[in-house]
Amino acid sequence: MAQFACLPLCFSIIFFLVTLYINSLVQVWADRNSPFWMPALPDIGHKLLPYWTFYSINNYYLLTAFISVIIRYIFQRDIRLIVFRRWLFLQAVMFIMRSISIYVTSLSVPLPGCNTTAVGSPPIEAFYIMSLVHATCGDVLFSGHTVTLTLCALAWTTYSKGEEHYPIRWLWYKYKGIDQNTTRRRPGWLYPKLDSTGDPLSFYITTLVVWIFTIIGYLFIISTRFHYTVDVFLGYLLSKLTWDTYHYYIKSLAERRTIIISRFFLWFEGYGRPPADAPVSLLTGPSYGHQEQHEQPEHMEKPSEVARPGDAKEV
Repeated sequence: MAQFACLPLCFSIIFFLVTLYINSLVQVWADRNSPFWMPALPDIGHKLLPYWTFYSINNYYLLTAFISVIIRYIFQRDIRLIVFRRWLFLQAVMFIMRSISIYVTSLSVPLPGCNTTAVGSPPIEAFYIMSLVHATCGDVLFSGHTVTLTLCALAWTTYSKGEEHYPIRWLWYKYKGIDQNTTRRRPGWLYPKLDSTGDPLSFYITTLVVWIFTIIGYLFIISTRFHYTVDVFLGYLLSKLTWDTYHYYIKSLAERRTIIISRFFLWFEGYGRPPADAPVSLLTGPSYGHQEQHEQPEHMEKPSEVARPGDAKEV
């Protein structure tokens, strides 16, 4: 089962790397078709924010966000495969969208005096761009940095239930001599409210900190003239819509299991063949979706005896 669970993650990693290379390759082509002789377009964000020449801050900020998500979930064994496979898969989907967008239409370069360092063969330069060694100027609409920052923030705020506070809470309770086993975890500033399937439902302090960090990153992208404001806006909007659409879709996979593409995602999510009316959690999948695949122990309740959300009877 462990090997099976890793297959979708391996698929996501390969899909992510392939689309990252394709996006980097298209960046070189788009850069060489860009109208460098044209002046920058009028932009409200550029007028409101002071021009900051240290545009490398965007790469540092991006790496910080990316690595923070990995560190956040790498030690959480119960959901890390789920988070990483979806996160990387949706990054790859956005790379495909961006590759099309930057290639079909060329806008003038927003960064004054920008000189591309990707001057070699495009297939080779793509590898340099992937590793952030070289950079292009003409891949404008929409912002890839915004996409990654947004998906990192969404990974934090969609799946976190306050587990990042456990070390701090343990030290505080140890200092105060409080028995953690008798202390209930209540929704509030430290922990989100959960819905009926156990998924985070409300904002809490970590959500606030993560989105403040992300918004500052958006402002850096605009103030360094790395992108136009519309590039950042569309990068955020498309990322959020893609993320929400995918998570809504997998919540209703059990109802769509006869559709061919849904069969792929049933495998990708490890849902098997759940009942059509099974309640689905984003973190644990269908509540009893794997019962058709495995024989239940005798001490376990049968599916008909398990209470579902909304049932009036008591168990």
